[in-house]
Amino acid sequence: MTLRISMTRLVAAATIGFGPVVLAMPATAQAIDAGDYVPAPDGTQLGLVYLQYANAGALYRDGKKVDDDAELESAISILRYVGFTKIGGMTFDYQVLQPFGHLAGGGSTKSLGKTTGFGDTILVGTLWLHEDAEHQSYFGVTPYLFLPTGDYRASRALNLGENRWKGSLQAVYSKGFGKHFIAELSGDVMIYGNNDDAGAASDDLTQKATVRIQGFARFPLDARNELNARIMHVTGGETKINGIEQNNVTRTTSLLGTWRHNFTPKWQIMTQVGADVAVRNGFKEGVRGQIRLLRVF
Repeated sequence: MTLRISMTRLVAAATIGFGPVVLAMPATAQAIDAGDYVPAPDGTQLGLVYLQYANAGALYRDGKKVDDDAELESAISILRYVGFTKIGGMTFDYQVLQPFGHLAGGGSTKSLGKTTGFGDTILVGTLWLHEDAEHQSYFGVTPYLFLPTGDYRASRALNLGENRWKGSLQAVYSKGFGKHFIAELSGDVMIYGNNDDAGAASDDLTQKATVRIQGFARFPLDARNELNARIMHVTGGETKINGIEQNNVTRTTSLLGTWRHNFTPKWQIMTQVGADVAVRNGFKEGVRGQIRLLRVF
């Protein structure tokens, strides 16, 4: 078996006994956190640090497990800056995200080796088309642009950069019901540029759009603590190598639980634990954990 994997979270080209295929996993940036679409006041600036760990312990093809000894570990950190301003009376935020980290294969996929470096830089901006704090109602739209700045080498099995441009448009609605329940729904579509240097043979990799739906149930306990749960489903993303379809559409469903705590009005910590519950093609994550630190300036 041979695999090639490229990150924002992961994109892999593999051979699993059926010829070459490409496996796609969702990008971290669009996997938002509950409460991200409740705007801060004009002039607010945020600095965030994410520490993520994930372990995938099985490979799936057409919804069936084909290798339960395959392993892929990722330890990723993200630095994120967010600033808030007003445009035409509407709140707008501008963001820059820079991931970096470490990937390593194990088990039957130990031959993937390991790599450490920077991922692709991400530029983001959200415009709130509707915000009604009195009724706890918000609606915002967000374009994402992924720049091909990350570490990438075609001869290497694991890469944190993808050697291609990507763009996404996301829309989110948030609605509160009383003091202790908030529902949020997010949807986005991502489109992919070409990677014309995929693999040792400098193959041309193209990918169809992916669609992501996320639903949140938030339970504010008091002014300093909140619990919430997320269900996320990603579909699409079938790839072609040199024009040949790989029949590897993505259909992944995952669950995530979160506890958020405000130490002070300016410092916040968030801890998360989750896992994939259904995978059509690719690695299935058995566990995902994240710690996020936020500082308000």
